[in-house]
Amino acid sequence: MRCAVLFTSLLLLSTIPLSTNVTASGSDQNYGITFTASFDNSTEMTTLNITMPETNNATLLDELKDEPFSIFRILAGDWPVLVETIATDINFCTQGMSNSECSGANFQIEHFPKPSGDHETDDFQYILQSNMTSNVFIISNSVEETAPHTMSVENLSAIYSDGVTDLTWDYPTESDMNHSIMIYSHDSPATRENWDSMPKTIVSSSVLAGTTNYQIDHSGTSVEREIYYSVTLLYPTSEDTRFLGSNTLTSPVWEDNVAPLFIGELSATFDPETDTTTIDWEEGVQDEDLTINIYRSSMAPETIDPNTLVAEVDAAQSSYELEIPLGEHRQSWYAISLQDSQGNEVMELTESSPVSDPVIETTISTTTVSGIETERYADGTVVISWGDNTNNPTALAKVWRSISGPIDSLDEVEELGITNLSNEQFTHNPLNAQDEAWYAVTIVAAWGSEQNPWHDERLFSGENSLSQPLRETDEEIEEIVVNFTSSVMTTTGQRANLSDGAMVTLGTMHEGDMIVISASSTVSNISCQDIDGEGTSIYSQSDWALSFSANKSAEKCLGLIVDGDDEIGFILTWDYVETVVDNDAEERDQDEERDDDENRDGSKSRDGDGMETVATVILTIIILALLVYLLVMMRTPEYTEEEE
Repeated sequence: MRCAVLFTSLLLLSTIPLSTNVTASGSDQNYGITFTASFDNSTEMTTLNITMPETNNATLLDELKDEPFSIFRILAGDWPVLVETIATDINFCTQGMSNSECSGANFQIEHFPKPSGDHETDDFQYILQSNMTSNVFIISNSVEETAPHTMSVENLSAIYSDGVTDLTWDYPTESDMNHSIMIYSHDSPATRENWDSMPKTIVSSSVLAGTTNYQIDHSGTSVEREIYYSVTLLYPTSEDTRFLGSNTLTSPVWEDNVAPLFIGELSATFDPETDTTTIDWEEGVQDEDLTINIYRSSMAPETIDPNTLVAEVDAAQSSYELEIPLGEHRQSWYAISLQDSQGNEVMELTESSPVSDPVIETTISTTTVSGIETERYADGTVVISWGDNTNNPTALAKVWRSISGPIDSLDEVEELGITNLSNEQFTHNPLNAQDEAWYAVTIVAAWGSEQNPWHDERLFSGENSLSQPLRETDEEIEEIVVNFTSSVMTTTGQRANLSDGAMVTLGTMHEGDMIVISASSTVSNISCQDIDGEGTSIYSQSDWALSFSANKSAEKCLGLIVDGDDEIGFILTWDYVETVVDNDAEERDQDEERDDDENRDGSKSRDGDGMETVATVILTIIILALLVYLLVMMRTPEYTEEEE
């Protein structure tokens, strides 16, 4: 009995080898529980049978319902040695069972025993011990468990970083090398029982024996997952997939190279009163795994430079205030991105990436010129001058000119040149001198901590941009305004507006076609010159319209419309085609007969020819009158009012 007590005490320490003689028996009358073990050589499985006492003793059965047990495996013999702990805190009968259900109830526990290793015997026993009463323990019968030695690596571990999963393991001591290494990945833990049926992927089947690490590079694919890995040894005739050791992961490794994407709007505004820039992205992200990184660039960014990180904030935030140091005058673009716990981050900018418009951040009081002035000299030279109080010796001045109005932006203005800002003046000789011209000066410089010069395009009326124009001419140039409009039309259907310097082609015209030039009101003179190439006005009259025949060889009109000091000069051209009458052989044969007929009816023919000529004249007059009438009807209401 003393030996039994000592043995029980050692078991309670669980990891301390048993070294006391114990007399084992197939059953113990403590509680009346029967405890047996059996080993199946084909499956390498030990089955433990636990049978509760068959009794009507309600007190005993109630005690068993509250009693937790532990099971240990020991090496059989006079000096028992603890091999492994099978289970702890097992309740067989529970409070939900009736006494009749608990009485005589049988329970089975299946267990794959670890290989015997270097032990001299393959005989083992199992101990069922009460966790509440140390002197209550039952020792099973002795069983011969002949499981082969484990043939696998040990201490498999996996670490994921920067797109690479690094697997490492150890080899058991004195392991032979007549094998290759298999590496598998799978979505759930691997066990001896589920290995054959579970889905899995072969990662590699050609790792050499003796290798103790393997790297899986995910850079070519997108991966975001929890995954398990197993490493087995493949021998010529077998593969050890019993997973009796530590050659499979019991906890998954998280692999993730997919960067989170932030899509939204981003704005940046600078407050000169507080010297802070507020960066606002309107809405945060509710994810504890994510952070928001804020980057600043001194030029419009194409990609995010990781060296330009200015702040890292909680992803749930929607804005951030950045304090600008004293002595800075800079132009800034801001960008934000999401970063996950693995460090994944999108650094490429797209149309949907949140990037702010440029913002000027100034903590320097003097960053522009003052008191811009201009002066014109007798030779036409214009001198632009200004005051420089920037104390920036490397600053450059850009000089601008406008003839359309004060310069409030640099769009569609003329850049005259660049000079040192400290020169405080710039000389210009305008080639197209104007009655009114405006000038402005902007600065290109590096300020504060900025290393790269940048162009400050801000314009301030009266400071660096003229509020009043400068006259570049000796006398005011009057703008010529013509108080009438004109057009041309033909009987062939051509119509075009005429302006000073216009060149109009009227197309093909034939005998009898008319050309009409009209003005919107009565003018001093409308004329066409050089129609015959003689330099004279062939057609000329004081009226609001001039018409003439296209039957002219020169096929050209140098037109001029004059009304007081107003003039419009233009050129009209056309392609005149003469009418050609063909006389065939039959007509020649009938000439004599026609001559005779003409002699007989001479007087009658002459009368007929006269009638045809009169008809042609009348038709031409009608067409001309119709054209004039159409022109009158088409005159605009404003022109009619002028005539009234």
